[in-house]
Amino acid sequence: MAIGLILAIRKENNSFWEIREKSKHFHTLEHDASFRRLRPAQILARTTFDTAHAQFFLQGVGPQNAHLFQFRVTEYPGSRVLVPWHSLNQFTDSTLIHQSGLPRMAYLGGYRTSLGSMLIMDVRKTATDQIVATSMVAWESIKPVITNIYTSENFDKFLQKLQSPWLPDNQPVGAMSPVLNVSSTNTNLVFLLENGHFHKEQIQYELLRNGSVYTPWQYNEYDNNIVWIKNYPPGHYVVKIRYSAQPQHIAKYRFDVAPVWHQTNLFRILAGIFVAALLGACLFLLLYIGQRRKTQQEEVNKTRLQLGLKAIHAQLNPHFVFNALSSIQGLINKQDIQGANSYLSDFARLMRESLKYSHQDELSLHEEIQTLDTYLKLEQLRFGFQYKITVDPAINVYETDIPLLLLQPLVENAVKHGVASLQEKGYIDIDISRSDNAMIVTVTDNGKGFADDQVTPGLGLKLTRDRLDLLNKLRSECPIALTIRHSSPAGTQLILTFNHWF
Repeated sequence: MAIGLILAIRKENNSFWEIREKSKHFHTLEHDASFRRLRPAQILARTTFDTAHAQFFLQGVGPQNAHLFQFRVTEYPGSRVLVPWHSLNQFTDSTLIHQSGLPRMAYLGGYRTSLGSMLIMDVRKTATDQIVATSMVAWESIKPVITNIYTSENFDKFLQKLQSPWLPDNQPVGAMSPVLNVSSTNTNLVFLLENGHFHKEQIQYELLRNGSVYTPWQYNEYDNNIVWIKNYPPGHYVVKIRYSAQPQHIAKYRFDVAPVWHQTNLFRILAGIFVAALLGACLFLLLYIGQRRKTQQEEVNKTRLQLGLKAIHAQLNPHFVFNALSSIQGLINKQDIQGANSYLSDFARLMRESLKYSHQDELSLHEEIQTLDTYLKLEQLRFGFQYKITVDPAINVYETDIPLLLLQPLVENAVKHGVASLQEKGYIDIDISRSDNAMIVTVTDNGKGFADDQVTPGLGLKLTRDRLDLLNKLRSECPIALTIRHSSPAGTQLILTFNHWF
């Protein structure tokens, strides 16, 4: 009497028996004296690897003698009873009898358990409780084991392995490095699995690159115990391999593919620095060219303005000389020889000072006041008016500069168009004061006066206005303003404001 066993397993999964033909549970119970003492010497033991039920039959037992036997199903490890001692009441049908060619026999049922466990089928005689037949089925866990890795450097050994699979090539488990470093020139990576002749649909693999899925789960491309990976860019990889029969058990292996020189972080950093430097140099060059053009344009404008100022200054000198000569002529016409000589002497000194300062654009306020005083003394000899020059003590006349001959035309205007007709009754007051950072020069006369919006007489004021326009363009941060208004009770007041002068 023997227990027949039918295991429904896919044909290609038969190769798993080459990996694990017997379960460790068989070896454990084979050396368990208490277990062996209660059972017959011959025990049928088989392993299976998928989720199919194991079908049990009892040969030599039919309906006529089934009442003499009972069966029981227990789980191992542990002693959980799936089916307690039970009578035999099922038998094979005519279809199975015809297909197998075997006589009718008792059918004990189909059973399964979890992976890593085993079922023990026992049959005993009802009268004596003696176990007369035992069969064991273990559901084994299987997980791919990588035994070797081939790269482009040792690809010839892989080809030899394909031609002669019997050659010893396996490395001991754990002997390989936990991480394989592959150069950027490597184009082949072959993972050799433990012995077995696998169909390509039995093996699946997935490839992760830098933490993301690069190749999703797919069936193997070859009917063999290899996983061949090609055409992978540089990065950090994890290859996952599993058997499709037990997809929950996954083998993992890490490998790093070194980047080529132009893909390294150092190259990216250097390239970034170079590009940034190049862009910076281009930007600097553009800014430099733009600034140079701007500077050149400003120089051109400055030169043009300076030439304009010089032209106006050149006009002011003849204007002053004309007025002075007119005054000398008047003295001569009056037969005032002594006055004319004194006037000529002062006029000569004034001309020397004018020549002395002709090459300058600015002179100190002290020198300007001296020139004005000399001029007013000359005109005083002719017209007999009175004048006064007052300077604010808060102003350092030696360190404060003003544009050359800027005050002269204003004073001339006060003389010629203000007090000249009044003779001894005429009066001119020149006041130089400070207000915060501004210097204010006020020229007041008691002549007949004129409004600022009227056409002012004299060439001097027109030239002064033109000169102020050019000066303000050259020195926009320190603008100079000219204001003309009536003086009380009569006369004209010319106010020259030097903004931000201190």
